[in-house]
Amino acid sequence: MNTDKQRIYNGDWKPFHPYAGSAPTDFYYITLANKVLAAIRPVEESLAEDDYRKIDIAEQKELACILTAYFEDVISQVGIFQAFTRVHRRRYGKFLPFYTLGNDYTPGEINIEDVQFLIWHYHMQLNNLDVPYSPGLDTFAVMAADVMELFEAEYETAPENEKLLHYFQLDEKEQTNLYALHSRFLWLCTQSYLFSGNNYLLDELADSLAEDAKEAGMEEHIPDMINLLCSDFGFNHVTEFMRLTPPRWLAEVLGEESPLYASLMSLGHKYSGYYRYESGDEHTTRFRHIASDRVLEVTNRSLVGLPHQMKDPSLILHTGFVEWNGEWWLSGQISSYENSEDLLDQITGDDDEYNLFEPEADLPEDEQQIILTDILSTTEGDEGQPLDEADTAWQALLSDEIGVEFFIAQVQAGQIKGLGFYDEPGHLLLDNLRFVTEYVKR
Repeated sequence: MNTDKQRIYNGDWKPFHPYAGSAPTDFYYITLANKVLAAIRPVEESLAEDDYRKIDIAEQKELACILTAYFEDVISQVGIFQAFTRVHRRRYGKFLPFYTLGNDYTPGEINIEDVQFLIWHYHMQLNNLDVPYSPGLDTFAVMAADVMELFEAEYETAPENEKLLHYFQLDEKEQTNLYALHSRFLWLCTQSYLFSGNNYLLDELADSLAEDAKEAGMEEHIPDMINLLCSDFGFNHVTEFMRLTPPRWLAEVLGEESPLYASLMSLGHKYSGYYRYESGDEHTTRFRHIASDRVLEVTNRSLVGLPHQMKDPSLILHTGFVEWNGEWWLSGQISSYENSEDLLDQITGDDDEYNLFEPEADLPEDEQQIILTDILSTTEGDEGQPLDEADTAWQALLSDEIGVEFFIAQVQAGQIKGLGFYDEPGHLLLDNLRFVTEYVKR
C-alpha cells in the first residue's frame, strides 16, 4: 500500500512550473506522474540497498515529476526539449548524445531515447557529478521502456497545458522589458525539468553567501545580496548543455522565428561591481567602474525610477550592467555608499574588481599540466580507498583548474587513460567526449 510519502501531490509537481496557482491540467499530469512513479519503483526495489544506482523514494518522486514534465512539454508544444535536440544536432550532427537513433526517432514528439537520457541526466546531477553513470545502464533502459509505454498510451488524449505555453508568449511590452525576460530565462535554467539541477547549485551559492555575510556582520544586507546573486546567475551562468547561458537557452526555446531571438542572443555578460556616476544627457548616463576606470554609457531607458541622489559623483555605487541590443542597461538593485578611503582601498585592491571586464581565461598550459600530472599520479582517495586510472581520469575531468580544450587534447593525445563511464565496457564517453567534457566543465 502506498503511503502519503510514496505519492506525488501538487506540492511535488508545482516546483517544476513557473506560474502562481494551478493549471486546469495539473490534476491530469499529477495522476500521470504517480503512474510513472509506480513504473519506476519496481526497478528501484530490485536493487540492493548499497547499489550505486539506487535512489530513495523522494528522489524517485522527483524523477517521476521530471519525466512527466518532459511529456507535458512535448504535448503542450512548449519546446524545451526540442530546443535541446535542435542545438545538439546543430553542434554534433545528431539529435542526442550517446544513443544510436533509428528512423523512428522524431524530434518534437516523445521518444524512448529522450526518456533514457533524462534519467541519466537526473542521476548525474543528483550526485553532483561524483558518479560517472553510464547512459546505457540496463536499469535506465528498463525504466525508460516502462515509462514510454505509459506515455504512448496517453499521447493522443493528453491535454495541453496552455498556462505553461502562455508563459513563454511574451507580449510587446514584455519583449522590451529586461526584467520580464530575466524572470523567464532564470526560471527556465534553474527550475524547469531540464535544468532543475541548477536550482540546487543556486541554493548552495545563496547559502554560502548568506553564511559569509553573517560572519562579516552584514546580516541586514543578505536579501539584497541574494537578489544580486540571482540576477547575475540568470545572465551569466553557464549551463551543463553546450555551455549556453540562460538567455541563449530561452532564445532557442522561442526559436529563430521569434522576434526575441536576436535580442536574447545579443545579451552579454552582466558586470556587477563598484561604480561612480560620471555624467549624463537626455539619452545616456555615464558610469565609471572604479577599479578598472572603464566608462559605460548606459541608456536612460534602464534608469527609470533611479533615485536622483544616486547621480552624485561623490557616492560609491554597487550595481550591475549588461549590454543588450548594442546598449548598456542597468540591471538589478543598486546600493550606495559614502565615499571613504578604506572602501576605495578595498575596491582597488580586489583582483576580481580590477579584472571585472576581462574574460575568464584558463590557467597557462604548463600549470594545467602540473595539476593534471598530480591528479593522475594520486593512488589513494580522501577516505583511503585505492584509485585506479578510471578514478583519476574522472577526477581530472571534475577539476575546475583544467580547461575544456586542454582536457580534450590530453585525452586525444593518450595522456589521460581509463576515462569512461562507470562499469561501461564500450567507448560511450570517448565517443561523446566534447559533450561530456562541457557537461562537466561548465
